[in-house]
Amino acid sequence: MSRRVIPWTRAWVSLGLLCLSILSVPVATAENAPAVTLKENGNYRVVITDVKPPADGKILVQEFFWYGCPHCFHLEPKIEAWRKTLPANVDFEPYALPLSPNWIPLTKAFFAAKFMGVLPQTHRAIFDDIHVKRMRPVNKEQIADMYADLGVNRDKFLQMYDSFGVDNAVRQAEVVGQEAGVTGVPAMLVDGKYLVTGDMVGSNEAMLPVVRALIDKITAEKRTSASK
Repeated sequence: MSRRVIPWTRAWVSLGLLCLSILSVPVATAENAPAVTLKENGNYRVVITDVKPPADGKILVQEFFWYGCPHCFHLEPKIEAWRKTLPANVDFEPYALPLSPNWIPLTKAFFAAKFMGVLPQTHRAIFDDIHVKRMRPVNKEQIADMYADLGVNRDKFLQMYDSFGVDNAVRQAEVVGQEAGVTGVPAMLVDGKYLVTGDMVGSNEAMLPVVRALIDKITAEKRTSASK
């Protein structure tokens, strides 16, 4: 089946302004990264959000992103490799944030795919559609076409897209972004209380070893608490 090409439109010209314009520079990989010294208000910030850690006691790591963000797209392969190195006590999830009203359609698409259980097969593909194939969806019909071409039932997708559950999830995402003080993506939130952004650490890739250090910090604190 040939993929539909959604042309560039004026609506997309300014949509990427809230993506953090941090240049991608060489940093240590997970395999050879030196020890990271955590510094509050330096390479991470403590925030207060209503994000609830998993009930099983695991540490929740969320990657804040938007499908239209080129920086998120370029970080995605590194995220995919890095998440495979995470310990078993960590739950990782991408989390779309609607930092602009124009971001809402693709944010709704993310949650619709998540609730339908098709996120694993569509997440990277949607990034590729937008940034490699240069598709520029601006409404739900165009977005539904993209997902249909990926094997998702179009009618069921549109039904989920317009559902109360998806609308509620988008509203909750807006609140989380506001609570955490997120002004651009990509960014990462650890256990709902530690925010790491590219501008804090010098590059988007450099967030990953800092997040891993925060995971280690929380793990050690839990062990200490459990031993008392």
